[in-house]
Amino acid sequence: MCGAVPAIDELLTAEHVADVLKVHVTTVYRLATSGRLRAHRVGEGTTSPRGLRIPRQALADFLNGSLITPSEVA
Repeated sequence: MCGAVPAIDELLTAEHVADVLKVHVTTVYRLATSGRLRAHRVGEGTTSPRGLRIPRQALADFLNGSLITPSEVA
């Protein structure tokens, strides 16, 4: 008997995340490499533009964690 399958978060491409953040796709890769943005590598070998997937919740967590106060705006 099979148990319930846990909900799987929607996975976004690096290009989609770059569009949402209005940044270059390279910036998304840098955020993922630095650990600031959680991501999954799909496939073998080096990371390619089609090989990185970012959970929707990871993007939301990143945005929530990057909020600044009005006094921090320079």
